Amino acid sequence: MARITRARRAELLRQANHIRQARQRAGDDVPHIADAINGALPDVRPLEAWRLAYGWSRSQAIAVIATIYIEDRLAPPPLTSSMLCRWEHGTVEVGLEYGYALCRAYQASPAQLGVRGIPQNPAVTRFTGYGHPRTPPPTNGYRMAFANPDSTILAALRQSIELALETEGPTGGPLTREHLASAVDYYALRYSRFPPALLATEVHQTRSLVAAMLRRHQSDIVRGELRLAAGWLSALVGNLAFHLADHEAALIHFATAARLGTAVGHPALICWTLGAQAMTAYTRGHPREAVELAQQALEYADTPLRRAQILAWGELRATAALGPAYRAEAARLAGDAQDAMAADSDGDRPGRFGFDAAELFLHLAEASLLLGDHAEAAAHAAASQEYVENGRPGWGAAVLVHARAEASGGRPTDAAELGHHVLDTIPPERLRGTLRIRLGALDADLQTAGASSTDTSGLRDRLRALPALEATGSSPEPNGR
Repeated sequence: MARITRARRAELLRQANHIRQARQRAGDDVPHIADAINGALPDVRPLEAWRLAYGWSRSQAIAVIATIYIEDRLAPPPLTSSMLCRWEHGTVEVGLEYGYALCRAYQASPAQLGVRGIPQNPAVTRFTGYGHPRTPPPTNGYRMAFANPDSTILAALRQSIELALETEGPTGGPLTREHLASAVDYYALRYSRFPPALLATEVHQTRSLVAAMLRRHQSDIVRGELRLAAGWLSALVGNLAFHLADHEAALIHFATAARLGTAVGHPALICWTLGAQAMTAYTRGHPREAVELAQQALEYADTPLRRAQILAWGELRATAALGPAYRAEAARLAGDAQDAMAADSDGDRPGRFGFDAAELFLHLAEASLLLGDHAEAAAHAAASQEYVENGRPGWGAAVLVHARAEASGGRPTDAAELGHHVLDTIPPERLRGTLRIRLGALDADLQTAGASSTDTSGLRDRLRALPALEATGSSPEPNGR
């Protein structure tokens, strides 16, 4: 098979998604949907077609395989999205054990999946193949990764710091700082796994512990280390306030983080925080201010990955929001962001303060939508969904941008269904302020498009019934939040 371009791949994903939705409405089962995708899109191999027939991202398929191993009392394998991608595109053959797991995950035979070298009636003990009786794998809305993400996990991190303080005294020591660094990394890397209000409470309390240590006498080196930790915690608190729609509090925390980053001379913290301020300005309807802040952030972008982040997250969307007269500038920024992303070997690094392909495609989709390029917006949004697990906030954002593209393209029924899909998949307590804004924008788009009441009334009723966002709470820190 000839190499397929990224743009063509995104278009294939968009078409496969439409086929799946249409076939689901017609009552077809997964095997028939997979056959339909294969028949209409010969560039999509059977293994990928089955995953798309379920509506799963690669991350979600990997989560299902991990569940199979756990059911058999085995440790989940080190399977990655890139490995699954290579199998789907035929550049690497699937091994025997993974082949059995894929058959069980998709409830399909090796022949149906196009997996070669796997016996049609495998005789194995634990991996008993596609004939093994088990509960069918979940369809869209699978939430395994959200198992037990409760306050106990977060409280244990904070209590480790508190116990270290009990041992080392109120000024802290090496163990306290080690636990603190681990907690900051944990919050950042697992940011989207927890409801924002719950995580905000814990991060506030951890930052209060750091503030208490800073009130004690510390050496210059230790004080710098603690101030940097406080800076990243302030950035986290600001981001959580933003996602809880408390933009004024977010700006206070971002300003605190920027001051601390400047005080300790840490470009990455300054860069990210200025980008976050640009994000807030854009969301508040001030695109020119957002562009100015993003351009300031670029001065501190000392890696290609950070440059890609600021270009796409901070500057591109705001520039597109300025209107058609800025189309050429937006196109330049989109190209520069993609070039910078491609230049960074660590471009898929996880973490709230990093950047990845899912976010890049999301911002490309939003910029395209702002400029009226509906088909391009849909393609980018579909590509973004491929890189993130169903049910995560980033997935929800991509689906809703896709829905708005469908509404603007004259397909209100498909658009409304996507809106319902997000509400069916993400529990209300996990619906960030940004997702609620996107849901409101979709509702407005459906009204503007003159969609029938059948398409829109149910969605609007569900939006009105959503509980209010929880407040971020307060803390005894100097900035008052």
